[in-house]
Amino acid sequence: MVPYTLTILCVCVAGAIHWMSPKAYWKATLMSTAVILLFSVAALFIFQASGMLVSEQTGENADFSGQMLTITILVTFFGFLISLFVGWFLRVVRH
Repeated sequence: MVPYTLTILCVCVAGAIHWMSPKAYWKATLMSTAVILLFSVAALFIFQASGMLVSEQTGENADFSGQMLTITILVTFFGFLISLFVGWFLRVVRH
């Protein structure tokens, strides 16, 4: 459930930012990547605090404090790809 929620959030953010600034493609891509990174890391902590990241096998909360650099790099790459493809799609649709 968590990955689907974050993916929908990322697509909506990238779509809104690219829709608002259609002429500045790369600026909108970088801006939406930064917003996606911020939302995703914040959502990760919110989901952890609400108990949605509890392991079904052990019943323990996920401890990702030692992996934040890896998570940040992967989310940045994911956000950049989503932003790139959503922006390209909106650019093609508008022209």
